[in-house]
Amino acid sequence: MFVKESQPEASGAPCPATPATTLREKLRAALNQPARAEALPRAESVTELADLSSLGGRWFQSPQGPGYVVESVYEAGHAHGRVVLHRALTVDPAKLAGQCRDERLSACEPKDFLYVDTETTGLGGAGTLVFLAGVARFDGSLLRLRQYLLPSPAYEGGLLGGLGKELEEARALVSYNGKSFDLPLLESRYILSRARPEFRKLPHLDLLHPNRRLFRGEFDSHRLVQMEVEVLGFEREQDCPSSEVPERYFRFQRTADPTHILPVLRHNAWDILSLVALAAHLGAICAGEEQPLQAARASEYAGELDDAVARYEAALAGNLGRAQRTEALERVAEACRKLKRYDEAANWWRKLIAEPRSRRLKPYVELAKLLEHQAKDRTAAAGLIEEAISLVERGLAPQGPVNGELTLVALRKRALRLSGGGPVPE
Repeated sequence: MFVKESQPEASGAPCPATPATTLREKLRAALNQPARAEALPRAESVTELADLSSLGGRWFQSPQGPGYVVESVYEAGHAHGRVVLHRALTVDPAKLAGQCRDERLSACEPKDFLYVDTETTGLGGAGTLVFLAGVARFDGSLLRLRQYLLPSPAYEGGLLGGLGKELEEARALVSYNGKSFDLPLLESRYILSRARPEFRKLPHLDLLHPNRRLFRGEFDSHRLVQMEVEVLGFEREQDCPSSEVPERYFRFQRTADPTHILPVLRHNAWDILSLVALAAHLGAICAGEEQPLQAARASEYAGELDDAVARYEAALAGNLGRAQRTEALERVAEACRKLKRYDEAANWWRKLIAEPRSRRLKPYVELAKLLEHQAKDRTAAAGLIEEAISLVERGLAPQGPVNGELTLVALRKRALRLSGGGPVPE
């Protein structure tokens, strides 16, 4: 049997309200919960909890707010792997301009280059922050590296303000995959802060692309750390892997311990030094000072075909692997044809045909074209096409892509025309 509790009689006076604190205490007592301690004041950033002086940086004031920067200075004689930094001051910007196909770079000097690399909290998206932006430029014979660090998101204005001044003073940018990643992400952060970034209009040498072209087929990867080992002879010791970078930054924010971010600062500094060294190495290749095959590829890409021919010839006089030799013979023949040096082109195609185990159809067809149109020797041209047909029929050479001129059908049509049949498209 349930007993209904008696209710207070209605009256004109309202019942006295139970204080909220008293009710809370009664509930806690009923549930055997301890009283909650006084809430601690929340710090806005790690800078209020710890001294950042161990990072070796300083605070600065920008129009967008305070920021933090770590500055390092390297003598021009500092060696990064096999490359001494001062070599970056001797590069010819006009040669490098051909590798990014931006003639504006020709009007710059090496001291005008700003080397840029960023570390971020993720791989993209509106929520991704740039928490470290490293930039370097030459000041006389010294390389000054500045790393703008984001102690907490509240200081993003300071980072963008300090970095923005660096970008405004630059006349050209150098990065590694910066066109696809670093610069678009920085641009988005400036736009979200209601700024109008102009740095995307600057000439930009993204070293990833020339290194992919010049060293294609030679390395398993063209990531920066791989190029450091293969091209610069530089190996990082106790490096912070890129995959750990965001987590180290988050630990730095959570624990207010600057030692979590020190390996990231070193990682970023090595990235920047590698940019300087790779730019110097690329300049040496473009000048023909080393690696003839890569120098030939660079000249051909820049449209300097006379130089390309000379450098392919130099490469062929050296010790090339079979695949590299085949490529060099084909490229020098093509370059000679474009220069209308038809006799030389024909000789290079003949050398390619004579290569042991070459068995490629293109040299036969290209040489046949030269014999027919330049030497006016249709009989010799027909003979070459018959040889090509024989290679395919005996299974000694693969056909080319469907609807191309290196299929068996196309070869037979060409042979028919050369023997007196109707014309076929070139």
